[in-house]
Amino acid sequence: MRVYDVFTPTDVPTYTYVDRSAQNLESQLRNAIRTPGMIASLSGPSKSGKTVLIRKVISQDSLITVSGAAITEPGHLWDRVLNWMEAPSSTTHSTGHTFSGEVAAKAQASAGIVVAKAQVEGEGKAGYGYERAKERVFERAGIDQVVKEIGGSDFVVFIDDYHYMPKDVQAAVGKQIKEAAERGINICTASVPHRRDDVVRGNAELRGRVQGIDFAFWSEAETRCIAEQGFSALNRKLPPFVFDRMAKEAFGSPQLMQQICLQACMRLGIDEKADVEVDVPVSENDLIKIFEQASTTTDFSSLLEGLHEGPKQRGSTRNQFKFSDGTSGDVYRCILLGLRENPPRLSFSYAEIYERTRKVCHEDAPAGSSVASALEQMPEIATDLEPNAQIIEWSDDVLDIVDPYFLYYLRCSPRLASLAK
Repeated sequence: MRVYDVFTPTDVPTYTYVDRSAQNLESQLRNAIRTPGMIASLSGPSKSGKTVLIRKVISQDSLITVSGAAITEPGHLWDRVLNWMEAPSSTTHSTGHTFSGEVAAKAQASAGIVVAKAQVEGEGKAGYGYERAKERVFERAGIDQVVKEIGGSDFVVFIDDYHYMPKDVQAAVGKQIKEAAERGINICTASVPHRRDDVVRGNAELRGRVQGIDFAFWSEAETRCIAEQGFSALNRKLPPFVFDRMAKEAFGSPQLMQQICLQACMRLGIDEKADVEVDVPVSENDLIKIFEQASTTTDFSSLLEGLHEGPKQRGSTRNQFKFSDGTSGDVYRCILLGLRENPPRLSFSYAEIYERTRKVCHEDAPAGSSVASALEQMPEIATDLEPNAQIIEWSDDVLDIVDPYFLYYLRCSPRLASLAK
């Protein structure tokens, strides 16, 4: 047993799978898919385990996954499903009629005639049969073809990241998946929490036909189980505080926890299962290096640089401040340093961010109006740099970090330090 078999950040875990029995997620999903005409809708934060759950409940051979980002026209959904089936883009069928009669031998080579019975010799006449063939080309038939192939079967069409579809396309797809579900196709979608109702909003007739299954970020106790189960399977005993630190930095993301544990194995020289249990010492410096190495798999360097720079300034430059880490910078660096502070959080009220900006400043700190203005600008900068992903949101005086990988990169990579002037 090697570490790559145990810690699987990009695959469905076996030794480190944690059944969140309190949420009853597996049973909810299984029952929704089994209900005729029902569409299952998973909603949860990015990297919270939605895809792992459906791959755990549904056999890999029966799961047809389509990314919402790949659907820019309604017909793309069924094209992707047919691609998965390896269905040809078109088929050719020959049709014709069979006749019986007599023919002279010299006529048997006539165009379009295939002699099906005994060949005719000389000038005599003999019975024969022939077919005058015609060919017709049939293109793919979209939803009708999919229904014909897998309607009423155990196959599940899984539309991941449903919210990435354009709004007008969602409306058309909503009508089509309603029809598909009524015709025996098992449908499951996945979205982030603030877009959980996109399926229903795309087609109001789906109300009552969609069963929502809501995820939440994992608790520290749940993510800690990943480390405990994994290192136990490898016969390695790590100090308990190491698991606590890992769970705090994973921010409720099982995928991120898997990555941290895998990088820990590499740092600590753990390659495979030991024959007997082995104590593994871990220093504070080891932890720093482990977290830093794991951050290389969550590269947000361009986004962080854009947020650090802020929008282009015309005229006077922004006020500069000195920070407790020995660096200096403007209000945008101040906010990023505040977000990086302990305790790690994925959601902050304006008051909490304002207080953190006071904490990271050595002397003077940005005015409240300056902080509020910067917080309004930051999501716009993020959208410009990452148009296909939602990383941060600012709404009703609350800043939400939607993708926990960004917060991890902000806290654990050396990139923010390198941006200091």
